Amino acid sequence: MVLLKLRARLILGIFLGQIPLVNFDNPVVASPKFNQDIIPLIAYSEELNVAEKTRLDTSLEMVNEMDNSQLKVILLNDLALNYAKLNYQEKAEAILSQSLSIAKNFEDVTLKVTTITNIAKYYAQIGQKSQAMEILDHTIEMVSMVEDKSLQGQLLLEISLKYGEMGQEESAQTLFTQSQTLIAEASQPMPEFPFKEQPLDFRLGFTGNVNSFRDTTAFVGIDIDLYKQWSEDDIWIDGTAYIDYDSSRSVNNYRPGSLIFSAYRHHFNDKWNFFTDFFTSTNQNLFSSKNDDEDLTIISSVYFGAGLNLWRGDSPRDFLDLQIGIGPRYEYDYVDFEQRRNQTSPILAIILLGRGFSIGQVTVNETFAILPALDNFDNYVLTSDTKVSIPLNQKWSLTNRIFIRYRNELVFEGNPKWQFLFSTGLEYEF
Repeated sequence: MVLLKLRARLILGIFLGQIPLVNFDNPVVASPKFNQDIIPLIAYSEELNVAEKTRLDTSLEMVNEMDNSQLKVILLNDLALNYAKLNYQEKAEAILSQSLSIAKNFEDVTLKVTTITNIAKYYAQIGQKSQAMEILDHTIEMVSMVEDKSLQGQLLLEISLKYGEMGQEESAQTLFTQSQTLIAEASQPMPEFPFKEQPLDFRLGFTGNVNSFRDTTAFVGIDIDLYKQWSEDDIWIDGTAYIDYDSSRSVNNYRPGSLIFSAYRHHFNDKWNFFTDFFTSTNQNLFSSKNDDEDLTIISSVYFGAGLNLWRGDSPRDFLDLQIGIGPRYEYDYVDFEQRRNQTSPILAIILLGRGFSIGQVTVNETFAILPALDNFDNYVLTSDTKVSIPLNQKWSLTNRIFIRYRNELVFEGNPKWQFLFSTGLEYEF
């Protein structure tokens, strides 16, 4: 009977955690075996955590010795998740940040986007949902700059799935609809001719440069880039209006100036077009005979002729045309308070006109022209205008422009034949 009472109290003690147990009828001390059974289990669990942490640390050292690659990102992501399971939250976040930094430098846009969205999923898994949403939002901006509409739609679909996995149904549905539209549009063959009318493309930029040593020269201005495409016609206007400063001038330190180029094309088919180009330059150092005091230089010309398309991108707005035409060029030079030139000459225009070349995410516009006067072959001008736009986000771009001209005929002794201009600025697309 005593033995049964002791066994019953012993079982009750296990449930109530009363160890050691005492029999009140017969004070017998319970065996200390139960304490010995529990303590080793706790110690064993702690040993496992320490061993796992050591293994993860060693693995992280090995992974960090690897070259940056997709495999390294995958391993870092798995390590971050394992650290988070051991409650090393800050360590996990630091590793995912390292992984994200590597992924952003991938050149292939598909690999970059899919890898980054996967990293966002890992952020969500370790409890950093707001960080995951922020990463996905930035990824959408990255995808919006992809020129290939089919690929853009596929990448948006990938992002929409990640939003869905994180419970963001509204964002997931919005991106899913956009991806469907883009993929459907890309699957339809682009008509070679007549072209599909496109909305107005308008960009406004702020540009300038400064040079200073003994004297200081500078200019700040506004760039305008406008393009409109219809089914058989298009127009492109690229211009700069600015204020020019030169500390060496004795009369006018500040002068307004402009440089405007526009091209109108009427397409007969997908290859041939009739073009009309208009160019004017006022007080532009690139064309001025001399940049001093009250000096004034105006060069204005209109050319028309036939254009042959040598390359076209996804739409007629991205093109390279060889243009050959003729037209009048008006030149006026007023130097050192004396009129040096005031004449109109017939001009042969040979122009390579390029817009929308893509090198990765960088866009390049290029105009190269050979412009000899037909009545005086000593009077000719060569120009090269290169504009490089580097996207910063969906709307803003960093622009760098290099303009080179060669003007053969001397208006006065010491007139520079070569002139170079480099400018940099920001451009916003409406």
